[in-house]
Amino acid sequence: MTDFISVIIPAYNAEATIGHTLSSALAQTGVELEVVVVDDGSTDCTAELVEAACERDGRVRLLRQRQGGVARARNLAIASAKGNYVAPLDADDIWHPEKLLRQSKLLRESPADVGMAYNWFRRIDEDDRVIPGSPRPWIEGWAFHRHLAWNFISNGSTPLIRREVLDSIQYDPQLHDRQLQGCEDYLLQLEIARKYRFACVPAFLTGYRRSPGAMSSNVERMIRSHIAMFDILAGDVGEQARQLISQQLARLHVELARNRLGKFDGQGVARSFRRALAHDIGCAAQSLKAELMKGASRRTVYGPAGKPFLSFGAMDVDGPWTAQRSRVELDNLEAMDRQWL
Repeated sequence: MTDFISVIIPAYNAEATIGHTLSSALAQTGVELEVVVVDDGSTDCTAELVEAACERDGRVRLLRQRQGGVARARNLAIASAKGNYVAPLDADDIWHPEKLLRQSKLLRESPADVGMAYNWFRRIDEDDRVIPGSPRPWIEGWAFHRHLAWNFISNGSTPLIRREVLDSIQYDPQLHDRQLQGCEDYLLQLEIARKYRFACVPAFLTGYRRSPGAMSSNVERMIRSHIAMFDILAGDVGEQARQLISQQLARLHVELARNRLGKFDGQGVARSFRRALAHDIGCAAQSLKAELMKGASRRTVYGPAGKPFLSFGAMDVDGPWTAQRSRVELDNLEAMDRQWL
């Protein structure tokens, strides 16, 4: 069977970026594809811009829904997708022209229990300039525990997923319905990791936009979304996974306490610390120490933006990067993953 890829793009008030994102998807080389855009009740010109793109290029289709969140938008796109692979793409991100070609080749050559391929990404600013220090984790196989402890994929525009995987696993709208939208992609990836292996294309093929208006820049909401996501997962996993979730929740409640401290919310700080300690005392203490060290050092995490995304080759390293997990910790997590099934 000839590979055919369905690119799915949920879009809400994305008129500033949707044209560029569509161009990036349509510029993919060496693959057959369609692009399914779901307008999630936009109040700007997003739908009109996509309609114009449909007239220019028959590979683009537009679906509309009343505003229901990114999970419902993606599920609607998947339901109408014609491809044997599905490639999610956020309405403000971009791709290297060889992304889908490299990923589909890897999946084609992999066993059927490899349900998803990911790649490395570069952070980009509003002008597509790369923010140096792009991460390059290389984790493959059964990866549920490693992905639970460390979101090494980090965004929703990177995976390429076998279509049959999404027949039984869908994006969960609970977070949107609880006004905690943000972690739908991470939750889906974790659900996939429970049943399928991961594969990695070791190349920088996604441009992940970090702009002031982006959902991921709303710090408190993203922390709360992570907390809600782990709460959803905790009820149906093994003991080792529950311990990892407790550690993550302790860390997140410490981060939330720091955020509330900046807003002079004393009661909120105390409440978040109590919850952190209730989940995992040791992890809460370590997280508090890490937060205090961050505040003392006042260091900049990322350097200033540099060259445009497309000026880099797929394999070009754009700056130093240090893995967020030690080799010993990753080895321990990998041992959990080997025992997973």
